[in-house]
Amino acid sequence: MKIATILGTRPEIIKLSPLIPLLDKEFEQVLIHTGQHYSYTMDEIFFEDLKLRDCDYTLNVGSGTHAQQTGKMIMKLEEVLLNEKPDVVLVQGDTNSTFAGAITASKLQIKVVHVEAGCRSFDRKMPEEINRTLVDHCSDFLFAPDKKAFNNLVAEGVPREKIYLVGNTSIDACLRAMKLFNQDKLNDFSLEKENYALLTIHRQENTGHEKLKEILNAINTITDRLKVVFPVHLRTKNIIDEYEIQINDNLILTDPLGYKDFMGLLANSKFVMTDSGGVQEEAAVLNVPCLILRDNTEWMSYVELGKNMLLGTDQRKIAEYVVDLLNNEGKLDDMKQIKAYIKEGASENIISILKTELIFKQ
Repeated sequence: MKIATILGTRPEIIKLSPLIPLLDKEFEQVLIHTGQHYSYTMDEIFFEDLKLRDCDYTLNVGSGTHAQQTGKMIMKLEEVLLNEKPDVVLVQGDTNSTFAGAITASKLQIKVVHVEAGCRSFDRKMPEEINRTLVDHCSDFLFAPDKKAFNNLVAEGVPREKIYLVGNTSIDACLRAMKLFNQDKLNDFSLEKENYALLTIHRQENTGHEKLKEILNAINTITDRLKVVFPVHLRTKNIIDEYEIQINDNLILTDPLGYKDFMGLLANSKFVMTDSGGVQEEAAVLNVPCLILRDNTEWMSYVELGKNMLLGTDQRKIAEYVVDLLNNEGKLDDMKQIKAYIKEGASENIISILKTELIFKQ
């Protein structure tokens, strides 16, 4: 039984990292990298950190508009899939690589497995929302991370027999990476445990120069009270430089970090401010308060629990809310006291289901 696993970005590499070795053990796996993320700091370092084998194919599609990038992926993936003839194509999440892999396989009448199915922000302005929804509706095996995602799929008319509630591979990846963290990394930035906040900003809607300036102005206000470490995505750094956006001294800009170092900084932070879906999950696993720099999220289960909080992107509201938290740290403690449903084993669950459905039922 041959499975083609398609990935192309940092989040996919991370979330598939516990699954890839298991797929190699149980199936003949062809590992295909689209090249959507293609720099060392956004790509190769994660294979090294997470001790993953090399890909069988690297397609080097690079950047471009959504249409250009996705079109290149589809053409190159079609060639690989026709050559390899896998029984199943596995994709993860909501990227252009995810969409290209699923649609190419579906057109070739190859079964599609979607890991992290059913997540919804209900914001169709987000390209990721379009990707994840379309992928779900052309998939044959939909692995939902939680009950909310499961119920979203049922509500959209996906047949229940295609949906499996398996848990979240991010939990497996996060806990695995924490064992590798070097505590000395804190010393590199002159940091002490819970005496700094962590910041990530990368989404398209937050990196237009006016919106980015507004968010960073709010963060600058916060740095009067607390150091903030900001690993900067290359696209975001270019905008900061081009438009000469002010950065205060206590806002510490760094190059993108490897996964184990980022996890270590996250685990030791007072709280994290982010627009990343993956970081929202990781913060919940590590019991770090997470303030979401978006108006909506596909991980509402953590928000509804009170574990994570939607801040939005308005400069005044961000600054006021975070300053209030710093003045009333009991609110941060309350967020930590809330128990999230954190259970390892999603990767093993996926393997077990695939073996049963693809091998034993042949």
